[in-house]
Amino acid sequence: MARILGTGIATLDIINTVDGYPAEDSEVRALAQAVRVGGNTANTLSILAQAGHECRLAGALAGDMNGRRIASELELRGVDLRHARRIEHGAAPTSYILLNQQNGSRSIVHYRDLAEFSISDFMDIDGIDSCDWLHFEARNCDDLAVMLAFARSVVTDQPISLEVEKEREGLEALWEYPDIIIFSRAFVQGRGFALPEDFLREARSWAPQAILILPWGERGAWALSKNNQLLHSPAFPPIEVIDTLAAGDTFNAGLIHAMLSGRSLADALVDACQLAGRKVGQFGLDGLLTPLAAQENVLCPLNSLPDPGARGFEVEDGGVMRAIFVVRQGLEAYGYLNNCPHLSAELNVTADTFLDEDGRHIRCALHGALFDIEGGRCFAGPCEGESLTRIGLRVERGQVIFRASAKPPQLR
Repeated sequence: MARILGTGIATLDIINTVDGYPAEDSEVRALAQAVRVGGNTANTLSILAQAGHECRLAGALAGDMNGRRIASELELRGVDLRHARRIEHGAAPTSYILLNQQNGSRSIVHYRDLAEFSISDFMDIDGIDSCDWLHFEARNCDDLAVMLAFARSVVTDQPISLEVEKEREGLEALWEYPDIIIFSRAFVQGRGFALPEDFLREARSWAPQAILILPWGERGAWALSKNNQLLHSPAFPPIEVIDTLAAGDTFNAGLIHAMLSGRSLADALVDACQLAGRKVGQFGLDGLLTPLAAQENVLCPLNSLPDPGARGFEVEDGGVMRAIFVVRQGLEAYGYLNNCPHLSAELNVTADTFLDEDGRHIRCALHGALFDIEGGRCFAGPCEGESLTRIGLRVERGQVIFRASAKPPQLR
């Protein structure tokens, strides 16, 4: 899979679902509320990570409670934060969103009081030339123009993409560097264009070297290739529009993934529209890009487990039902058969009590044997030196996933 560097913003979205947009100076009750990570680049990377791409965020992260939550959730989704700038005393950007249940539309109030990711932050990144794709969000344009110029000077044939969501001062300095520019419908209409084709032909004079992309919601998306071939894909609306939030970010992820997979521009445009259509038919971003393999089972979200903590499950493994348990430590999860090697008995007496009092070791409730969490080896008790039986387990997209074996593991 590809190594993708995304430069842009990560926010905390507070989403209230309402039964129709409220009138001014009125009071309504929300039908539901969700709090999750947002931001254009953060969303796009979160989706691309679902396909196994190595996704790294180059952006600013605050050190407050919301900033720590953003960082934790991005890491759970598989986004690497090694290049993020940590601002310990900053306030995390937030977006307050009203989601209209009747038609899926949304209205957003943004709050921003955090320093932008800067030129010096970008220059400190090691290995930019080793990335397979560089994606940028058009903001802080004076600094971004220098970042794009630097990126252009160090990469060879790796694509550089730029997303232009809204009008910003200094955009004209950005056009000469990207290989792909993705414009939003709001930006295009704000510049007075009613027809996608007219805008793309005008924009060709700004960036003669780039592929130009323009998604247009329910009308699909257009692209203008480097040789000026105009392409169009229809939209793929779901049976019911549920949540349009991050549909554009999803389109971007679908386009990047398709092009990295060797798809033609025409096919990539269709893939991106299909993925965006799938997004607006569901809440959130989970499970969008790649379905789990049939032999794998999602046990639970990792963040539903205490840290540290454990939970027992019943799973089918090699055609046999097995009692297992999962232990969480930070961003890791470890799984074992619920079977003590001492007397082949289950370790717990009451539900989900697999750890000792301080949560540092696995403990058998019958005779007090203690096992290390990372490897399951007994270091104290009647079966010292023996080990618990590991089961196939991994964390992906924030989910704890059990992978069944071809045949059931043998009990010790």
